Amino acid sequence: MLESTTPPAPPLEPGAALSRFGKWCAANPAAAALLAGCAAAMVYFLGFFRAFANGSRSAAHWASEAWNSENNQEHSWFILPITIWLIWHHREDLQRARKEPSNAGLAWVLAGVGTFVLAVRTLQPRIAIFALPLLIYGGVRYLWGRETARVLIFPCLFMLFMVPVGGFVQGTVSLQLFVSSAVKWLSVLIGVRIEAVGTTLRALDGSFNFDIAEGCSGIRSLMAMITLSALYVHFTQRETWKQWVIFGGSMVFALIGNIGRVFSVVVVARFISEKIAGGLYHDYSGFVFFPVAVGAMVGFAKLLNLDWRRVAADSLKPEAPRPGQKSEGPVSYDY
Repeated sequence: MLESTTPPAPPLEPGAALSRFGKWCAANPAAAALLAGCAAAMVYFLGFFRAFANGSRSAAHWASEAWNSENNQEHSWFILPITIWLIWHHREDLQRARKEPSNAGLAWVLAGVGTFVLAVRTLQPRIAIFALPLLIYGGVRYLWGRETARVLIFPCLFMLFMVPVGGFVQGTVSLQLFVSSAVKWLSVLIGVRIEAVGTTLRALDGSFNFDIAEGCSGIRSLMAMITLSALYVHFTQRETWKQWVIFGGSMVFALIGNIGRVFSVVVVARFISEKIAGGLYHDYSGFVFFPVAVGAMVGFAKLLNLDWRRVAADSLKPEAPRPGQKSEGPVSYDY
């Protein structure tokens, strides 16, 4: 088989990318003007058009105020920079994609416009954020075609993590109860007798008493794990069904990480010091959550990608003789 000796094209540097984009604008002035107009409209309506909170906040202003510790939404500040990095990371794919402008992109643009209008009419700024990925995807598809827009599907979907979900915090009480119950049984296995009353863990000998707060097992850790799982499957999995299965397990991974974190606090309180466990160790126990949760995610992905037929076939093979050990031939019997 003949192989091409042509070296692969080097990745575009920022200066080269800007130069190429400038040449495209010069060669396509109408499309460039349309692109600039769409960008300006998005910036104005999402960033400066005060339609929410009694006309005092734009969608971006409202969202930025919701990205706080009270809503456990601080991670949203990193979503837009990560999205920009994702687009830059896929710049070679964007460069190679076939450019065929498609009017189908206008349908997505209209869907984005309609979503924003709906947000204004219902005074729901959360809905307005959904308009952003629709407008970006639709604009790219209209100007450069379906193949180019396909590269941006994941970055566009990733932007939805900017939507504040603080209103769903009360729905995480069941997660707190599950974590407290699991930690109780794990503690019994190592000889630490505790009782779980709701979200409170109390040692029977009175040596410590902890309450599992929402931030320790609720929406904060769950959203962090969902975001991390989305990035993990995007870069490591090629089959769509595996991406969705692993991503769908992000809640389970978050629960496993939280159980490991709270259980480690109990261990420190029982065998070292309650003061340290509830103070310094608790403040930094997030370093326990992420290794446990990420380990569960990576381990599950490894199991999902195993060739189970080959594993089964290998398990049925006869054991190979160890070095220096003579292989025994077939056993014969004389009658």
